[in-house]
Amino acid sequence: MKIKLVPAKVGQQLFSPNFLIQLKAETIILEVEAGQEWQTAAIKAFNQHGRVAAFRHQQREFLLVNKYWLYQVHVTSESLSAYQTALLSISRELKQAKQFKARQFTIDTQAQTSVYGILNITDDSFSDGGQYFTTEKAVARAKQMVAQGANVIELGGQSTRQSYNEISADEELRRILPVLKAIRNTIKVPIAVDTYKYKVVEGVLAAGAAIINDVKPVTVEILNAVVQANAGLIIMHTQNTTHYQDLITDIHQYFASTIQTAISAGLTRQQLMIDVGLGGDFGKTYEQEYTLLHNLDAFNDLGVATLIAPSRKGFIGKLLNLSVSERLVPTMALFANSTSLDVNFMRAHDVEAARQTLTIIDKVKRSFAY
Repeated sequence: MKIKLVPAKVGQQLFSPNFLIQLKAETIILEVEAGQEWQTAAIKAFNQHGRVAAFRHQQREFLLVNKYWLYQVHVTSESLSAYQTALLSISRELKQAKQFKARQFTIDTQAQTSVYGILNITDDSFSDGGQYFTTEKAVARAKQMVAQGANVIELGGQSTRQSYNEISADEELRRILPVLKAIRNTIKVPIAVDTYKYKVVEGVLAAGAAIINDVKPVTVEILNAVVQANAGLIIMHTQNTTHYQDLITDIHQYFASTIQTAISAGLTRQQLMIDVGLGGDFGKTYEQEYTLLHNLDAFNDLGVATLIAPSRKGFIGKLLNLSVSERLVPTMALFANSTSLDVNFMRAHDVEAARQTLTIIDKVKRSFAY
């Protein structure tokens, strides 16, 4: 029996204006070998639970499948054994495609939504500047975040808040390296570094960092350093203007082009992650930020891991008139929305709250107790 994935985008109306079916973030299309008996009573009963829906169009047979069910599929009904093997094969293909790899680490992006913990070793970051400005406090916080459920720890020595103060690469390394070296062998999750300076990239990769989060357009030398280290790379969208011909299309094209550049340099899709770049410093207006949050699933077809970074940011405060310290609950609401749109990593200051929020949403998405 043959089954193959059919490329499709979220929101796409299937094949013809006469169809009312539209894809959701959790739905994938499979084309099955013509002539199979997919419309048996057993299949129909099974489909009533929303796991698999079968339909025919222009002499072709298709299934709509909830990918989270497929990902954990354990087909037990004897009446469904005809396509059990084929579905399991697709499930294995899906699992292989949905992994993020950085050096020795592999993160399964479909098993759960990951918490990407922020640890700023700065004195001027907008949210936690000064709180972890010593090596001792930063190391303690890193261990605490892992205990609370962080899947990645990101170290930042250079603030990129609005009107931030530029520091030298040497000063940035002076802040980051002692913490990185202290935790690299004591925590069992990848360590990322938020930087856009080549000298810092070179230094932290030599010290064991697994991921580089570059908040500026990636340069050839940084890209080559990541390739040589077999590390992971986060590509963030940023530009110097808030003008777009079409917001979603323009950003999608930017990612597609940059991803291809990274692949041509020697990285795989599994080593890449994208971030739409929320924040006024990254070329988005207040309304554009909320439009992006509404359309995050538009970037899932790029075939790389996705990250969102709204934690305590200004567009939350502007809408709700809240100070930075009061933005926890709305941040969690944005994480819940982003998870429902199939974003893989949530960049968070509040790791414990984020893990609890994502555990609940993941359970809802992956529950099939019929």
